[in-house]
Formats: sequence, structure tokens, C-alpha cells
Amino acid sequence: MQWQRFLAIVFCWALLGGAPAHASNVTDHWWTPSESGWGMSVTQQGDTAFIVFFVYGADGKPLWLHGTATRYGFDMERNPGFAGPLYRTTGPWFGGSFDPQDVRATPVGEVVFETHGSDEAAVKYTVDGIVTTRTVQRLTFRVRDWSGLYRGVLRANYRGCAADFIPPYTYDDGLVDIEHVGNSFRMWIDGKKAACMYTGTYTQHGRIGEVAGTYQCADGPSGTFRLSGLETTERTFGARLQTSHPSCSAAAVDVAGMSLGGD
Repeated sequence: MQWQRFLAIVFCWALLGGAPAHASNVTDHWWTPSESGWGMSVTQQGDTAFIVFFVYGADGKPLWLHGTATRYGFDMERNPGFAGPLYRTTGPWFGGSFDPQDVRATPVGEVVFETHGSDEAAVKYTVDGIVTTRTVQRLTFRVRDWSGLYRGVLRANYRGCAADFIPPYTYDDGLVDIEHVGNSFRMWIDGKKAACMYTGTYTQHGRIGEVAGTYQCADGPSGTFRLSGLETTERTFGARLQTSHPSCSAAAVDVAGMSLGGD
């Protein structure tokens, strides 16, 4: 129906308005694969990240640490960094009656969490004067199937182009058809101003997806591409599409879509 199509486009434009080059939110479980057995749970709301460590004390027993870290800025690639105080928490036994008055949060140091791209971060935390630094990545325990038909919108940015280059579009909307089986990923974007097929290999990092491969457009351009920061809610997705282009040094397309599938 026309009104449904209109609402889908408006909703996608709203998503696209803040589309970043990297994953927009650091919410995930993070770990170091070579040190399986400890990790971090990070939940971001706005400019604040609540960070929980599941680690062990000097006695080998589980240690509960948590911190509320505030985003203090971004690096040159727009990767955010967070910092804040860190606490050790103790409280009543889970099997008995729980009295919040018996919970104790003791300041032990600070935590700094700096992302390096969509899948990697450096964490530095201090507990009672002992400083620990690790490189962590998102933990993947469930791979998403992106197959489906979406109503999508696109915003393109071309750089370093030939003098006679005329962009096929700056903004466009249309259908996005994705076929995804295992690590095989194929995406057909059928816009009003351009139509292209993207075929590549899918990898997933925590809740963030990524695809690398080749593309071919109906109006001629072809080359390689990287679809990064692919993240989703139940019915929507957003990502950045970076491509080679025969007439430009770089081309990037922010993509957002809303599923047209049934409930």
C-alpha cells in the first residue's frame, strides 16, 4: 500500500540521518579469544557505556567489577572512547532474601574503553593499583541470516572524481533484496536512479556484520566493495558501503532499510 511505502521510506531516512562509518553502538559482549574464560559486557545508552567485567581475584574466585563510563571523544576515524570510575561490588547471597541495603560498591580504580573500528577495542582498567591492558573483540555466538526483501534508502558521497564525472545519485530509494546462506552474501539494490548487484563473503563480529566482495551496476560501473558496520533491530538495518569506482578515488554509500517481510 502507498502509505506503508511512504512510512517505510520516512523511517529509513530517519535511520540514515545518523548513519556512521562504523558501528554506532558498542553494546556487545567483548573478549580476547586466546584468553577464553573472562570477558566484558558493555551496554551503551547515548554517550554512556555501562561496563561489567567477569574476571577473577588473586584467590581464583569470581570478581564482580562494574563501571559507568562516559564518552569523552572520537579518534580521526570516528571511533569512540569511554572512561569512568570502576567499582568492586558485593551483596547478599542469591539464594536468600535480597536486601539492597546490603549491597556494597567500593571504588577500586578506573576503566578506559577505546574502540578501533567496529570489531576491536583496547581496554585499560585499574583495580587497587594494578593496571591491566587488553585488546578485545566482539564475541559472536549467533550468526544472523540477513535474507529478505527491504525498502531501502541510500546516501552517496564521491571523492576525488574526474572532472567530467556526473554522480548517478546523491540520494536514492528502492528495494534491497538480500540472499544470505552461510558466508555467501548477495545483495541486489534496485533504486530509482541506479541498480547494482553486490556479491561477497560474510563475516560477523558480535552483533555486527561485514561483507567484502565485488559489485556490478546496470549502468556500467563495477569493482570491489566492503559493507561494514552492518547492524540491525528486528525489522531495520543500517550499514556503510565503501566501493572502488572507475571515475573516483573513493565512493561511500550509507544504506538503511526496513524489512518488508511479515510478522
